[in-house]
Amino acid sequence: MKPEAMEMHAMKTRSAATQSPTKSGPMKKPMKKPMKKPTMKQVMKAAVLAALAGAYGMAAAQALTPPMGWNPWNAFHTEVDEAKIMANAAALKNTGLADAGYRYVNMDDGWWRTRRADGRIEVRTSMFPSGALPDGSTSMRPFVDNLHALGFKAGIYSEIGRNACSQAWDRHSPNLPEGSQVEREIGTFGHQAQDIKLLVGEYGFDYVKVDACGLADYTPDKAWVRDGTHRAFGPWIVRGKPDAASSARVEELYADLRKEIDTVRPNGDVVLSICAWGEARVNNWGGKYGQSWRTSPDITPDWKSMLLNFDSAIGRPLFAGPGRWNDPDMLELGHGEFDERHLVEARAHLSLWAIAAAPLMIGADLTKMPQSLIDIAGNRAVIAIDQDPAGHQGVTIARTGDTQVVVRTLAASGQKAVALINRGGQKRRVSVPLATLQLATNATTRDAWTGKESTVDRMITVDLAPRETALLTVRGAALRPGRVYVSEVPARVRVLEDGSAVLTTAQAAKWVPVQANAAPSGKPLTLEGRAVAEGLGVLAGSRVALRLDGEFRRFQSRTGALARGGALTYKLVADGKVLFEQTSAKPVAIDVDVAGVKTLELVTQGPAGKLAEVAWAGAELVQ
Repeated sequence: MKPEAMEMHAMKTRSAATQSPTKSGPMKKPMKKPMKKPTMKQVMKAAVLAALAGAYGMAAAQALTPPMGWNPWNAFHTEVDEAKIMANAAALKNTGLADAGYRYVNMDDGWWRTRRADGRIEVRTSMFPSGALPDGSTSMRPFVDNLHALGFKAGIYSEIGRNACSQAWDRHSPNLPEGSQVEREIGTFGHQAQDIKLLVGEYGFDYVKVDACGLADYTPDKAWVRDGTHRAFGPWIVRGKPDAASSARVEELYADLRKEIDTVRPNGDVVLSICAWGEARVNNWGGKYGQSWRTSPDITPDWKSMLLNFDSAIGRPLFAGPGRWNDPDMLELGHGEFDERHLVEARAHLSLWAIAAAPLMIGADLTKMPQSLIDIAGNRAVIAIDQDPAGHQGVTIARTGDTQVVVRTLAASGQKAVALINRGGQKRRVSVPLATLQLATNATTRDAWTGKESTVDRMITVDLAPRETALLTVRGAALRPGRVYVSEVPARVRVLEDGSAVLTTAQAAKWVPVQANAAPSGKPLTLEGRAVAEGLGVLAGSRVALRLDGEFRRFQSRTGALARGGALTYKLVADGKVLFEQTSAKPVAIDVDVAGVKTLELVTQGPAGKLAEVAWAGAELVQ
């Protein structure tokens, strides 16, 4: 959690959160529909997801598309209860949002009362009365069962350290853990196996969000540590100072937690949401253990914060894909600059999350949300882009001043999603050539918000109001039939080793070690002084796997260092067998037969400790 955001939100919601939400006022019209035979599109999506489940393994099967649901934090803070959550679950049903895909109903901070002497966490039954069992014990199982009975998945919140975020930054909440200093340590640190058995085993939760304030906010200098309220810890994370973080120790904690989850639920049906706010290099390793990982500080309901969080995710497309999603935080629809008075911004917010293949977690009180915002959150065309089964995150292909163009390859042949973005406060005209989308002339566009279809010849051009985003699907013939650039299909990429050990702490904070159509430093991708429009930018010391699944005949690239230096070694490894290896100080032309290959590794090697940015220029797969 971001401390400043938490404190402001606590003050802002203290009075509002004490009022239980009701169903008073105009009820949203149900959107129930009779059962229909699955459409061809639904059948195709199911087939793609089934194939991906096999390709990525059972551990990823629970989040082959970005998780969608509801979380009470932004609306209620710690002052939430079972009645409010169930009322919002009912609203998800009644508004049709559940049918649209919002299926996780999650709890956030505040549910725990104390940790007993035997280590077991007791539930705050004043918040969750169903958790008070006849024998005097407490359990969240009745709450989970009620959500399951409604057709939802159930999510819970925990902490990777000893103490939770609310204990540091919401110290006046009535729902903080109780008891002695040790009894108030309700985080998983030192209790991972026991807590996971309780949460996903005994209670049966399907989704676990695990925060990290316990590693950052309990240093000896903090007032709540000096006064003896809490024990000192670390820090293992220093917010905004990656050089001071114990990144390896933080990663190890989440790795151990994942092992415990897989031990208790070996079928891979539990989503782990890592909430380390982009710190401790989590953006590089989060996908090894979590189905999603926060890439940024907590979002706040203003345009600047939303763009900051979007940027933290959209620049990392090669780290995301089915079962592993960059998470720029919850949706702020219904709050601040994304409320019913700011529908342009609200549509832009959801559009950007959709093009980024981000999890869609509504954070507003749905029992009070206006129909205009329900309609935005439930837009099926936008959701279809976010949930596209191929799982390719959008890639930025143009950025000039306040305008940006992001393209996302969709599962259907010849289809792309394009976001044309006006980030600023003035009207803008934005254009993108079809050729830049790797489509031939004469394509059809469909506006995801209006449903309007248009035929375009060579160029897509839109006029945008301030802060407006046009989200289009584009259908047309491939510009280069039978050939696809690797940067077009980032979900096929898996970063096995990123080479980032050679980066300075300042570089590590800003660089993306494996990048699409750009150098890791963020500079334009070049080779021999010439711009590279399509390719991968990597570091020496990297190893990148491409999932081919036997679908391609050849791999082609021209590969070399962006700057002159010593010799580097470039290697291709196909299903464990070396297909190509060459050491050179000059760019190397690569054209190899990959027929029947399931996984192809692109390996870049250099002298130990040497920093070198490398372009796999024009890296493409040929069918």
